[in-house]
Amino acid sequence: MKTVNLISFLFVLTSFHGAMAATINGLVKNQGETLNFELSGQKNWDYDLKRVKEKNQTKVQLLVNSLTEDSVSKIKNVDNPYVESIIVQKHVADGKWLIEFVLKNDNVDTFDYLTDQPSKLIVDFYVNENAQDDLIAKPDAKVKKAKLDTKAAAKLVAKKIPSKKSTSEFDETPEMAERKPAQADYLTVDQAGGIETSSLLKGRLNDGADAFLERFVIKDIEINEKAILKSDNNYYLRFPMLEPPFSFWDKMKANPPVYQFEPAKTEENKQVRLIKTLFDKKRFQVFAKTAEWFENKYPKSDYLESIAFMRSDALLEQWKQNKTDKAFDEAKQSYVQNMQKYPTSALAERTSLMLGMLDLDKPDYMAAIRRFNTHAENPNFKDRLSADYAKMGQAFAFSKIKRLEDAVNILNKLESESKNPQIQAEAAFRRGDFYFEDKKFTDAILNYKLALKKYPASEAQFPNATFNQMESNFWLKKYKEAHQSGLDFVAKFNMHPHAPYAMTRVGELLDILGADQSKAVGAYLETFFRYGDNPKTIVARLHLLSTRMKSMKDEELKQTSAKMDELAKKSDLPNVDQFKTVMIADGYSKRGDHQKSIDILANFYQQNPTRPDSKQVTRRIMNNIYDQIRSYSDAGKFKDVLQTVQKYSDTWLSHNDRIDTDYFVGLAYESAGDYEVALDKFQKTQKSMLAIKGTDKEKWVSVTENLPSEDNLNLHIADVNFQMKNFQLAYQQLEKIKTPYLLTEADQIKRIQMASDLYEQKGDSDTAMRYLSELVRVWNGKPELAIGAILRLAEMQNRKGLTADAQKSLEKILDIAEANPKANVRDVIRAANFSANLYQKENKLDDAAKRYTFILNKYDADRNLPEERYKLGDIYFKKGEVKKAETTWAQLKGEGSQFWAKLSADKLKNSQWKDDYKKYLKRIPAMSKIEEQK
Repeated sequence: MKTVNLISFLFVLTSFHGAMAATINGLVKNQGETLNFELSGQKNWDYDLKRVKEKNQTKVQLLVNSLTEDSVSKIKNVDNPYVESIIVQKHVADGKWLIEFVLKNDNVDTFDYLTDQPSKLIVDFYVNENAQDDLIAKPDAKVKKAKLDTKAAAKLVAKKIPSKKSTSEFDETPEMAERKPAQADYLTVDQAGGIETSSLLKGRLNDGADAFLERFVIKDIEINEKAILKSDNNYYLRFPMLEPPFSFWDKMKANPPVYQFEPAKTEENKQVRLIKTLFDKKRFQVFAKTAEWFENKYPKSDYLESIAFMRSDALLEQWKQNKTDKAFDEAKQSYVQNMQKYPTSALAERTSLMLGMLDLDKPDYMAAIRRFNTHAENPNFKDRLSADYAKMGQAFAFSKIKRLEDAVNILNKLESESKNPQIQAEAAFRRGDFYFEDKKFTDAILNYKLALKKYPASEAQFPNATFNQMESNFWLKKYKEAHQSGLDFVAKFNMHPHAPYAMTRVGELLDILGADQSKAVGAYLETFFRYGDNPKTIVARLHLLSTRMKSMKDEELKQTSAKMDELAKKSDLPNVDQFKTVMIADGYSKRGDHQKSIDILANFYQQNPTRPDSKQVTRRIMNNIYDQIRSYSDAGKFKDVLQTVQKYSDTWLSHNDRIDTDYFVGLAYESAGDYEVALDKFQKTQKSMLAIKGTDKEKWVSVTENLPSEDNLNLHIADVNFQMKNFQLAYQQLEKIKTPYLLTEADQIKRIQMASDLYEQKGDSDTAMRYLSELVRVWNGKPELAIGAILRLAEMQNRKGLTADAQKSLEKILDIAEANPKANVRDVIRAANFSANLYQKENKLDDAAKRYTFILNKYDADRNLPEERYKLGDIYFKKGEVKKAETTWAQLKGEGSQFWAKLSADKLKNSQWKDDYKKYLKRIPAMSKIEEQK
């Protein structure tokens, strides 16, 4: 058993955004055949990852936001087969840090992606097997030994192939009763329709304690009910049912009859041996004519029976080549005639059963049922093993034509009456298949469990019990049980052709159950690493590419979409093109480009409107529209909210039954000042929320929609009532808020401000001021959110004549703005103007000038503040500092500056006229004396 060595270290990266710092945690660990590098601690990631070649070294460079010097010292290299060293360097120009991974080999590749909950940046290092790999390459001597072992293994396999005999295949032997699947340590496994993969690189025989599986185990404490509910909106493909082959049919096909004619010194014997030669060389047309000639010449020959069956075999071989119904019917009719003519032939039993199996393969289930029934009722085959095989085939055919009860009854009788333990076990295991195919998943699970309990030694022969249990539980939404069955299947049947499907489903189930997203991605990666470029890994690869799209650059995004199109064409799964389209659309959704996602899905639906599961596409279109509405609302783009609702109101939203849509529309109308419509939307939202309260639907809606809390809704209803001057109703709504501390910080402040305004409306200005003063005193949330309340407090203090207190409040606003770039610029400018006006009233012109200088230095470059610039120049002008005023006013440019520029020019012109007039008077002696007297 292969063990996984886990090596981890922790380092802390600190990223500064203005004055707000966020801690980034890093983790490195070996997971299976990948090195997993994680960064966490940020909501939005801004990074760049590239591969470079420098001085004969291949490096992967990851550029991230600022690190602290302390965290840099904690970064150490780890022992792993992929990365030689880790180097950290600081970019002086932009303050970012470069984490550089020096790779041990050119064949080490990377896979980077982002997860949402929790938010992480993950980079996986792995070996790209498409190129020659020095990490895994062995010395020549060992390679030769491996080749010799391969040949030896092939010889072992050859010994297990039964030799061709003309005796019946249906004689039960002790060897058959004890026969069990063999496990050989092959270097390469190559099956038709199966998986080709190197066991040195990928293949492992695992059990439940293998660390490989431990990576994908999920504990009960990790299971997230909300994630499970949310998964109802996800899209999953149905994987093909795992049906075990009929082992006796495989054996029959591998061991066709061998016709042997002992040489004799007769012309008849000579001719029959010529006929056999033509048959063996597949010269069937010449064979047929020669056989017809022989039958006419020797009508009583003892060889006629063998020639008759050879003729039928030849017709069957011809049908296999051209696949025409006519050829098939000719072959069948020939066999039937042979059995009628030679009912006691040694080949009659085999041929009778074979005809039924050929009808199954074609498929012609009604014909197969008739043929198997004829075989089972033939007295010559009574108590023969082939009679049980025929009943098994008949039950299978009944299941395919949806006659489940008949099929199950046959299996029940077989299990109870057959004397062969293998037949009994097969009947039990196939019974589960019949229920599964009929989508009676609960009955399927019950029968699989009973079969495994009753025939534990046969589990390895019937992997369908484990795989189909996984799928049954999956579609019954018993996700924990499905996850365990998926792990069991990969552990016990890791080289089975269905193993990539099971591993992919494990990844999907980890995502459904709410495991860390890196676990689900790890399962998809493991699917690709283990089973390679195989059509059965395509679903996993589509998941991976969709996950990566969130962090891709535009050019890479185009290439990825093209790659996903190419992959989908290689898979023969039903609706894989639709699944691919959904995965691409989901990738754009994760990037926040909901319109692109809508366009992709709508275009696909228009071209494929009649798909049986088209609801998967239409539902996703609507979800993207709802997400777009929410996104616009969160960004304060309320006009876009209303335009989007109007755009789709007659199409995708015509049957809208979501509750949150009314809420977002209400917010938009509230912002636009249409309070009556906003109140109607909020009240409708409130009524709908009350209608589902305490029901199962409430749980589902709370996860799949973006509903406000009851307190948040009461706050908005209070606000629109206040704006409509329904003060009493506004007060009553505020009283309904039960847990104000659970409101967002912005809503907490809004609630206090509204309460203060209501008290002021009642004439209780002291209480109104006390509410705001207490808020300012105890507030420990984001400082910039309190600016509006502080400004309101300053206005009230000023009206009360508390000018000094008002200035302190205004100064607090400017201090917050100085330290915090997220401060509301409009409120900061209002506060600065307010403070400057108060200072001017007190003739404190220098203090007033400082206020104007502050906001001009901070905001004029981006906002153009001509009024404030004029007022600053006017203060200088009043102080007699005309040159300083002129310099300040000279910068009055841009939109909105014309009026203030003209006003300042007039003042300067008037000032110049007065100066010139004074100089003129000084030239006249008499006037000079008068001026001096003045």
